[in-house]
Amino acid sequence: MGVATGELDALVRDTEFFRSLVENGSDAIVSIDEHSTILYANQSVERVFGYAPEELIGKKLTIIMPDRFRGDHFDAVDRYIETGERELDWSDIQLPAEHRNGEEIPLSITFEEHSYEGERVFSGIMRDISDRVEREAELERQNERLERFASLVAHDLRDPLQTARATLAVAQAGDDDALDDLVDVFDRMDELIGDVLTLAKQGQTVGDAVAVDLGSVAEDAWGTADTGAATLVVADDLPTVAADRERVRTLFENLFKNSVEHGSTSSRRGSADDSVEHGSAADDPVTVRVEPLADGDGFAIADDGPGFGDADADRLFDYGYTTSDDGTGFGLSIVDEVVRAHGWTVTATAGDGGGARFEVETR
Repeated sequence: MGVATGELDALVRDTEFFRSLVENGSDAIVSIDEHSTILYANQSVERVFGYAPEELIGKKLTIIMPDRFRGDHFDAVDRYIETGERELDWSDIQLPAEHRNGEEIPLSITFEEHSYEGERVFSGIMRDISDRVEREAELERQNERLERFASLVAHDLRDPLQTARATLAVAQAGDDDALDDLVDVFDRMDELIGDVLTLAKQGQTVGDAVAVDLGSVAEDAWGTADTGAATLVVADDLPTVAADRERVRTLFENLFKNSVEHGSTSSRRGSADDSVEHGSAADDPVTVRVEPLADGDGFAIADDGPGFGDADADRLFDYGYTTSDDGTGFGLSIVDEVVRAHGWTVTATAGDGGGARFEVETR
């Protein structure tokens, strides 16, 4: 039976009802005195901060503050008590707190001041907003990605379009041979569009992770990549990882493309499709190896080409970075997206034989 009109106020004023309401709420509530000593903490502090209420009572509030805020906190409280002037809005302030395990937690805090038995008491109603902060961060990342795409597409597609117009003008002037050059321009544009679409689909998240046999995925990727006369060697002891199989296949395809295209040409390596100089002749095709890392926590893709040359190793995975005149600069960015989406790391390094080697740590 529900509460009748007029009875709610009486219930709220009832001590047991009010205590139950405060104790079982989703927000952590902490009350302190003028010296920042914790007088009260509800049950939700354990969920938010990892401390049982009795572990906090009697301690300074700074126990749940990151070190960098502790001095400023005491100074601010002293100034408020002395002047009565608030230095910031007390409603919905976003500040980090420190969990018992040392991790920082983003909070939305509303402060209240009240009197209890003649003493000034300050209470903070604290809500963990980790999910909201992550959503906002993801939205910001998506916006940044869109801006990068717009910038890259506008820049990289405009050049071949201008070339196509100039070539068409030459053809219209009577040079029919110029039409043959348009094929290369259109191929270049198609490659750019394909890479941008792949990047757009990768994102920062993965689908349901399943047990993935890396050897099988590598062989499947090799079969669909344009590998020409190159050779693939897959080690028998590759680990099985929890991953999104299709996205791992995309990773392999791009790194295979990197090795094959630049292990048998004199182009420069700056992305998975346009990197640093490989000096092998076309009749000396590259060999690509997929092998486990020494500690077993990952795998490596290595080729026997001449390596990374003078490319900026710190920028290899940046969007649009390339040292090639005809590369898109997207290939290794795609690899990096797949790796980071799984929570892994990737490192570009020189192989034992001097070739290019990419190590993916999956731990």
